[in-house]
Amino acid sequence: KIDGHGASAAHATLTNALYLAAKTATRWYAPRLLDRHGRVPVLRVAGGVALVGLVLVVFGGSLPIALAGAVLWGIGAALGFPVGMSAAADDPRHAAARVAVVSSIGYAAFLVGPPLIGLLGDHVGVLRSLTVAAGLLAVGLLVSGALRPPDSGNASTTIADDTPGS
Repeated sequence: KIDGHGASAAHATLTNALYLAAKTATRWYAPRLLDRHGRVPVLRVAGGVALVGLVLVVFGGSLPIALAGAVLWGIGAALGFPVGMSAAADDPRHAAARVAVVSSIGYAAFLVGPPLIGLLGDHVGVLRSLTVAAGLLAVGLLVSGALRPPDSGNASTTIADDTPGS
């Protein structure tokens, strides 16, 4: 994440630690936000935060900005997979197949993402190759409405993200 900023290995390690700490802290505290506001609005904000953080890492131009970007990226990226997995399990009749698809997408990204970034990094630099992740974040933001809970038909069980405009 720090490559391209001319920073030391110690700074790279610190940046990664801050990214992971931000991601972990977000996963600890996000359930309250999800319960209060619903998954779609929370994921839209989180996706926007991740996108801003990633842009700061790639185009920020200085180490302090890249460090702040890494923290924002970690905060924003923390919920995508776990909330996507939860949404996949919403419908008991199709939960197994949907969870399998979501986990397969996650594992494919985990296995294909780093080599793809490395391959692109050989041609355009590691920082610029991360714009692929920014594009995927933008797609995630566009399709985030698909994570709405199914309509239960009971108004007392609907949550905040079932309201129009969310």
